[in-house]
Amino acid sequence: MRRLILIFLMFNAISSIAGIVVHNPEELRKTVLKAKPGDTIVLKNGAWKDAALILNGKGTAKNPIVIRPETPGEVVLTGNSYLQLAGEYLQVMNLHFKDGFTPNRAVISFKTDHKNLANHCRVTGLVIENYSQPQRLKGDTWVILYGKHNRIDHATFVDKLNSGPVIIVELDDERSQANYHRIDSNYFKGRKRFGSNGAETIRVGVSRYSLTPSRTSINHNYFERCNGEVEIISIKSGENKVSYNTFYESEGGLVLRHGSNNLVEGNFFNGNNKLFTGGVRIINPGHKVLNNVFYQLKGTQFRAPLSIMNGVPNSLINRYYQVKDVIVEKNTFIDCTNLLFGAGKDAERTLSPQNVVFKNNLFFSKDSTIYENLNDDNGLKFVDNALSAENIGDLPAGFKKTKVKHLRLKGFELPYDSGYGADLKQISFIEAKNTGASWFHPVVKTAARKGRSFKVSAAQSENFKSYIQQALSGDTIILTDTGYYKMKESIQINKTLMIMAAKNLTKRPILLNATFSSMPAFFIVENGGRLSVENIAFKGTFESFSGVDAGIKSTELPMNRPYYLNVNGCEFYDFNESTQSGIAGSKGTLADSLLVSNSIFHHLSGTGINLASEKDDKGIYNAEIVSITNCVFTNLLGSAINIYRGGNDESTLGPFVTINYCSFNEVENREQGAAIKLIGVQQAKVTNSGFSKCGQGGRSIQFQEYRTDNILVDYCNFYKSGKIESFYNKVAGQHVYTEEPESLKLTTASNSQQPLGASVPLLQSYSY
Repeated sequence: MRRLILIFLMFNAISSIAGIVVHNPEELRKTVLKAKPGDTIVLKNGAWKDAALILNGKGTAKNPIVIRPETPGEVVLTGNSYLQLAGEYLQVMNLHFKDGFTPNRAVISFKTDHKNLANHCRVTGLVIENYSQPQRLKGDTWVILYGKHNRIDHATFVDKLNSGPVIIVELDDERSQANYHRIDSNYFKGRKRFGSNGAETIRVGVSRYSLTPSRTSINHNYFERCNGEVEIISIKSGENKVSYNTFYESEGGLVLRHGSNNLVEGNFFNGNNKLFTGGVRIINPGHKVLNNVFYQLKGTQFRAPLSIMNGVPNSLINRYYQVKDVIVEKNTFIDCTNLLFGAGKDAERTLSPQNVVFKNNLFFSKDSTIYENLNDDNGLKFVDNALSAENIGDLPAGFKKTKVKHLRLKGFELPYDSGYGADLKQISFIEAKNTGASWFHPVVKTAARKGRSFKVSAAQSENFKSYIQQALSGDTIILTDTGYYKMKESIQINKTLMIMAAKNLTKRPILLNATFSSMPAFFIVENGGRLSVENIAFKGTFESFSGVDAGIKSTELPMNRPYYLNVNGCEFYDFNESTQSGIAGSKGTLADSLLVSNSIFHHLSGTGINLASEKDDKGIYNAEIVSITNCVFTNLLGSAINIYRGGNDESTLGPFVTINYCSFNEVENREQGAAIKLIGVQQAKVTNSGFSKCGQGGRSIQFQEYRTDNILVDYCNFYKSGKIESFYNKVAGQHVYTEEPESLKLTTASNSQQPLGASVPLLQSYSY
């Protein structure tokens, strides 16, 4: 009998180690519910589609309940799968979410419902990739932490594309406050510029609960090119610790947005000389920023290597509390742009930082200035800081010159002084290879295939769409005739394609609608599509057939990947309705780059280039980079260019707009009109361009800018044209004229002798 009992116990022990195999979500749910401390539950390898993994169990600290796949990464959760866990001491390992999106608020939630939260639970070895909502502005979160003492670690998160943070720590009731969560050893592998607020990588709390301590630890993570918005990590609670992380080429910063008494220690901010890379931004009282390295950061304003903001008197909880009693000590700044004290100072944010001690920091820089202070008071105390002897600028108060040594660590030659700056030997310099899921090996991109060419004659117009569908990414469609290409339907572009006129043609091939039904556009660029068009004419109306709303536009279907459009040597004309455009961006879509060169827009009743569909005034816009070069806009009833970014959101960089060597003639002369509308554009240059009889009922160019926007109009001539209108009246450079074009001889902004305005090498003057 005794022997039978021993055999039984041994069998149970072996069974517990080997695990209880489950085959579907319902079987998993029931097994976890009945599991005992120390049990291991094994998910059968394979694709689990639309799997709702709802786990509620109770392990112990010494004997957690472990849920894992047979083989790490070989349970692939697709479609509308998600994971919810509650109870105590559950450990979920090595799952792979891929090729889908969550139907809920979160892919992984540390609660199953309002009553059942997780405590002392862990999710480790996780990978989430290609798991974004199809609609970019529809929000969700990949991981939401509730309860207390939970951990997410050694996970890999690949390029979230839609709205919402990658990870949120919620503090929405007492059971989730003072939580002591750990977010560690994770690899945040990229996040593209989102063109809107709401693209943080990690957010801890919200303004409503920001006076509450969270006590979350964020450490030993690797953040690679996390460029979604200005806040990579957004701390909106108190008493958190962000330590020993690496931020690599990330356009933004670690932002102490709300809450107090947070600690930032031992982090490595590596900008690698990339524009817009930032460090730490401080708001609210009681923080400490200690022993960090800021390396080759090139951000300014809110993306400065270190920025300390002004506060708002009697601030609402969701605005800006005054910075007080902050310590910035023993940090090293290497080849960075200037630090900014008093960031955001304006008519509302008037309270300067007070009792900020800046002590024992080391600067290695050749710039003549190392910081800018926008407040003229004694709120900042500079004590015993050091500036490398190589610096030739004036020595600020509270600084000494020092001759630094150099240490080689992790491939970096870093300046070091035992009395000043960070203790480099205490900083982990976390590398990507030491974070994330150890089993995950991303597919290495192969070299792009050599594209093929397809020739399409005008007689083959009706088969135009089939050629596009047959083409593979990287192929070229060549239009061989100068005649009409009579199209019966719009063509969707969802790959990388070039569509161009044959090189030997003397006139442009002309696309037109040959049906009695209105067509939304000749070409519609879909999710992630990349279209280049060269030397083609787009005719909006033809004889008695119906019109076309746009020559080229982005899709109105859901989009979460930015598209790319390059238009060269093209012609857009005879779009005869005020709602029609040569080129248009649809609501909910974002162009990574929209490049238009050597093209002509004429005889349009609507807009030449219309990127103004986001009218919700939430800081959202239709294109990140817009470059319009050497183009002609003539005889337009509406605006030549209309780009809109409404609202006062400060989280994004764009749009970036460059208009250079363009000519505008008889454009938008209606009452209160504007030939060019750049409303809310944050980065804009209009240079080397000529305006003749434009905006006579109002404005040639209309801006609605904020004081920190970088906009300029220079080397431009406005002959019998409307004014340049801006809020601060500071956009016009020193070379703005109102002369008759023939009498104007100028050196351009590029110091060449090219005349102002476009000189388009047209294949034909006009097509009509």
